[in-house]
Amino acid sequence: MTKYNTVDLKLKRMVELLQINDSGREWEEALEMLRVEFQNSPKHASSKLLSMYGGMGSLNDIILYRNGQLLLTENNEFDVLREQLHDQVKMST
Repeated sequence: MTKYNTVDLKLKRMVELLQINDSGREWEEALEMLRVEFQNSPKHASSKLLSMYGGMGSLNDIILYRNGQLLLTENNEFDVLREQLHDQVKMST
């Protein structure tokens, strides 16, 4: 499995987790578009992804809720994926 296949799998799972969240549709769309970009232009997509990690309202700020309840298990999984993805992409740039 190539590094971009693992990036794709991580992004796909993050999108799935966002879909069970009460909000965050814009993040779903952004990560889906990144999946396509990684296939076409991995370097550009890597740069774009890394820029999503900084500032207010960033990828780091996402907390998953459903019906007003914190999704603890899903948040923990999302956090692990987010960290792994960042580290993997940063090491490859």
